[in-house]
Amino acid sequence: MQDLAEQLRKACRAEEWERGKALAEKGVVLRPGDSDLHYYKGFCHMALGAMSDAIAAYEVAAAAGHLDARYQLGMAALRRGGRKPALRDEAIGHFEAILAAVAAGGEYRELEKVYFALGGQYGEDPQRRQDAIRMYRKGLAIAPLSAVGHNSLGLLLLESGQVLGALGEFKVAIQLDPGLNPAYANLAKLFMRHVKAPDLEEEYRLIAEEFEDGAPKVLSQLALEMVELGKEQVYEGFYTKGHRIKNLMGIFGSRLRGLGRKAAGDVQGELERLSGEHEALYDEWVGFLDAMKVEKIRPVVLDPERLARRVAELVRSQTWKSQIKVRVQKGLPRVEADERMLREAVVNLCLNALETLEEIGGGQVVLGVGYDQERSLVFIEVEDDGPGIDEEYLELVFEPGFTTRERGNGYGLSIARRIAQAHHGALRVKSRKGHGTVFRLDLPLNFTAAEN
Repeated sequence: MQDLAEQLRKACRAEEWERGKALAEKGVVLRPGDSDLHYYKGFCHMALGAMSDAIAAYEVAAAAGHLDARYQLGMAALRRGGRKPALRDEAIGHFEAILAAVAAGGEYRELEKVYFALGGQYGEDPQRRQDAIRMYRKGLAIAPLSAVGHNSLGLLLLESGQVLGALGEFKVAIQLDPGLNPAYANLAKLFMRHVKAPDLEEEYRLIAEEFEDGAPKVLSQLALEMVELGKEQVYEGFYTKGHRIKNLMGIFGSRLRGLGRKAAGDVQGELERLSGEHEALYDEWVGFLDAMKVEKIRPVVLDPERLARRVAELVRSQTWKSQIKVRVQKGLPRVEADERMLREAVVNLCLNALETLEEIGGGQVVLGVGYDQERSLVFIEVEDDGPGIDEEYLELVFEPGFTTRERGNGYGLSIARRIAQAHHGALRVKSRKGHGTVFRLDLPLNFTAAEN
């Protein structure tokens, strides 16, 4: 039996989930009271995407006092939809039960994960923000090198009006992980909203001192994030004014069509031609406005794999010279997103890749979905084996109206990026001339929908 348990652990370390599941199921028959075996059984089922079977196995292990199983039950509740009060309360109950067991003398090797998980859930309730801050601080006392933990604590402090504390946490997050883009974005927002222009020079000087050789990279990334924030403000103004113009254009078009129905002869033909040109102009203007700002987010809990396969089916329904394949990581959590908007963003990315390949006679597009557990986000990637993008254009591809193709209108990628940002996520591109292109859309597992 000891040999079987060791084989099971080895199978899990090697991510041989089918083999691990078979070993675990054999083990629980031989030793039904062994909570470790039930835990590993649940772990293998979760990795294979069988959430119901995983939860059933975890519940048996948790009832026997297995705290790792209790933690996994909490995470499973969040994966099923943490914004639903009942599921959030269920998750909180599991995490608090672990803390209670530890307080009573139990042991848990990664207690910081529990504190961070509770901090994230408490933070969803404005009335419990101070509890959330306390949880993150306890977690960071155990795991002080967690860049994500410092960034999350910084956000909570900023929401509580503790600007200096937030500033320090964002800087620590960047020092620990110079590639953590959300920390730069949060620091940029703090500077723009809470630091007066004359004081920015002093803040930059402090960054130069604190980050030493890494300061140029930090300041460069920070500048880019502040440019993005500035663009958002400009786009907001464009959208507000442009929406009024759109309404006036709609009224004008309606009157023009009405005159066309009443007219006769050459006048009617001319009015119909003008009406067609007006309609084309109206559609172009709507596309422009969509690139400025997305409508109000209406999040639901959705399965990213299901969404990706639906997008692939939709795209395949058209005739293309290229193939599109779907690649999905096992055990994906669900995400909170506006399904219609997210589908639109991914379709835009796929169509952009397919249209690029169409110009060179075909190729392959891979639509991939994965999970970054450390940063608590799901990512959707659209990769093609096409000609790549010139380096000089990489910073321009998301600008509204920019396109290098004769048939493109230049709004698809911009709209996709706005949709990602509205979900508190990000859309980035990597490309090398002659070696294809990858667009990656990151989505946090839980977000507070922005007020639009």
